[in-house]
Amino acid sequence: MGRAIDMEKDIDMLKMKVEKLENTVRGMTHTIDEIDEKASKTKKVDLVDDVKTEEEDVKKETDNKTSSNSGKRSNAKNRNSKGKTDSDGDSSK
Repeated sequence: MGRAIDMEKDIDMLKMKVEKLENTVRGMTHTIDEIDEKASKTKKVDLVDDVKTEEEDVKKETDNKTSSNSGKRSNAKNRNSKGKTDSDGDSSK
C-alpha cells in the first residue's frame, strides 16, 4: 500500500503543476489577443516601400549631379577649343 500512496501523492503534485501551466497559458493567450487587437487598430507602414523611395530619390539626385557636371565639362572643352586660334584669328592650322 505504500507504493499506492506515493503514486497518489505524485499524481496530486502533477495535477497541481498541470493546473498551473494551464493558467499560465491562458494568461499568455489573453495577452497575445490584446496585442493582436492593438496591432489591428494601428496603421501598418511598409518600411520596404519607404526604403525603396529613399533609394530612388538618392539615385535621382546623383543622376542630376552627374548630368549637370557633365555639361560643365563639355562647356570647358568647348571654351578651350575656341581659345586655340592662331595669331591671325583663324582656327585652322
